[in-house]
Amino acid sequence: MSPALSAPTRPQPPNVPQRGSPGAHQQWTQGVALARQGRLAEAAACLERATRQSPHVPLYWLNLASVRRKLFRSSEAIDAARRAFTLNASDDTACHLLVELLRTNNRGAEALQALDELDERTPRNARHWLLRGSLLMTAQEWQGAALAFLQVLQAKPADIEAYQQLGFALANLRRFGDSAECFRTIAILEPSHFGAAVYAAHYAAWACDWAQGEADMQRLAGALALQTDPTQTTSFSPFCLLSMNDDAGLHRAAAEIEAARIERLVIAGAGRGAYTAWPRAAEAVAAGRIRVGFVSADFRTHATSMLAVRTFERLPRDRFEVVLYSHGSDDGSALRQRMVAAADRFVDCSEMSATEQAQAIHDDGIALLVDMSGYTGNTRLGVFALRPAPVQTLWLAYPSTLGARFVDYVIGDPILTPLEHAEDFTEKIAQLPVCYEPTDPLREHPEASSRADAGLPEHAFVFACFNQSYKITEPVFSRWCRILERVPGSVLWLLVPQVEIQAALRAHAAERGIASERLVFAPFVTPSEHLARLPQADLFLDTFPYGAHTTCSDALWMGLPVLTQLGRSFSARVAASLLSAVGLPELAVDSGEAYEELAVRLATEPGELARVRAHLSEKRLELPLFDNERFTGELGALFARMVGRWRDGLPPAALPCEDRTPA
Repeated sequence: MSPALSAPTRPQPPNVPQRGSPGAHQQWTQGVALARQGRLAEAAACLERATRQSPHVPLYWLNLASVRRKLFRSSEAIDAARRAFTLNASDDTACHLLVELLRTNNRGAEALQALDELDERTPRNARHWLLRGSLLMTAQEWQGAALAFLQVLQAKPADIEAYQQLGFALANLRRFGDSAECFRTIAILEPSHFGAAVYAAHYAAWACDWAQGEADMQRLAGALALQTDPTQTTSFSPFCLLSMNDDAGLHRAAAEIEAARIERLVIAGAGRGAYTAWPRAAEAVAAGRIRVGFVSADFRTHATSMLAVRTFERLPRDRFEVVLYSHGSDDGSALRQRMVAAADRFVDCSEMSATEQAQAIHDDGIALLVDMSGYTGNTRLGVFALRPAPVQTLWLAYPSTLGARFVDYVIGDPILTPLEHAEDFTEKIAQLPVCYEPTDPLREHPEASSRADAGLPEHAFVFACFNQSYKITEPVFSRWCRILERVPGSVLWLLVPQVEIQAALRAHAAERGIASERLVFAPFVTPSEHLARLPQADLFLDTFPYGAHTTCSDALWMGLPVLTQLGRSFSARVAASLLSAVGLPELAVDSGEAYEELAVRLATEPGELARVRAHLSEKRLELPLFDNERFTGELGALFARMVGRWRDGLPPAALPCEDRTPA
């Protein structure tokens, strides 16, 4: 919120001058008038003269900071706001402007310090607590953030933003049910708030609380119908919709709403349009070497890096230069170090704004920019809205369309993204021949742990699912219970560490006639320990419509067969793609009924399951899914086709796979 270009109405301490010399005051008056007319450059010049003539007047600096902010002169705006606040530490308007500017420029620690420096005699209003809570959220101090938002709600019980941020803080504290209630409150207060309706349903799904499922879906449909003015849409993550249904058209429509909002916001914040020329990228391409930039917050111990690291290492450097743009935290892990070493350049963008990061990418001459976040946590999709590279694509981390006109391609494969599904994507489909997902053949293949170590019955048939709880829908869980009923003595092994969610699932099972002891819950463990325990299961039961991705790859790597249901949406087709890439397409069925029947047959006819497990075990290193050398060559060829169209002056177009012949 920008301060008004006039003197504060709050009485000021007597030692804070309100007015400078006559000449300075005249320049200030003229600057304020020019700013109100929208003549910002002239206004800034007048206000700068006022601060030079009377540098001891905080109001002059405050108004100068506001004008510089509107001119997108962020660094200078911060300097002016800091001068205003230093001269009058009791002025919360100056404090909050400085904090907003620092926060916008990803300088959260300085922003928190500025809040702490506000004179203790100045009352802390709702805006103050909202800023503190938001900064603590960025610092991942969830408990402190939640307390700050509660302070806001004490003063303003119907504050929508406070409820929203409190909901996110509670979700990060794993209090998913309470989080859902925060968003339901917003949806009641403001029925057109699409984001609130989305998050209410999403966090209820995390809690496996299905009691209000129908009402949540009705609120969601109602809020979507009210999105008649795209300029008024609130922020939300289309990711949350992927686990709710298999409606790829809805996923696209929602993504288009959010992408348009991001584009408007970023272009306005940059104070200019997107890039339209990329001379340094063209020079590099003409010289025969394509600079490829990858943007992610997850270049650390994370599924994205576990899958992609070997591909980054292997991309041929005579044809490609690999630059990683990281805006996430450095966890100090061995995988982080390996990711840094895998790149020709590793750029830390954690303290850059979207505009600054886009400028750096443009200056680096990146020809192909790859988004590896989508609408997942800590996204930087706004960077792509500024078009810092001539060719921009989505790959690996986000299983749907971005709905963005500023992203040219989505990388998939013939099963994951068949060309006949083109209408589900705003991007052009670019197909790899076998599978869109890489693997790292250098990763561990540890010795299997024991069932005793995992708390599993020694002789029972063990069904397993290691997907997160929000993917466990009521229809899927009911199907699992029917399978357990038809396979006497079997158990279901789930990755649900939260005691509250375990209790909810046990209650759901009891309602369906399944004893609570037939559900076994696994804790979160290290990646190595997780791989070692996977062979103790007999069959992995995938969720629907959002199925297993990296989790499926892990299971197949360790010889655990996966049963999945193939759907329409991207997120409902990943496991089918992976199964095809290991020569087991028959484990991807096209209906819930077929899924249930095959699960029971595999559990009761041990010979068939033994054949599948032997295939995975004996041929693991021969299977296309785990052939990273082949994958990297195919990805490089696809990158070259994308950039080649731009080099030749051609627009983006669908790029069907060129070859599916096994190596």
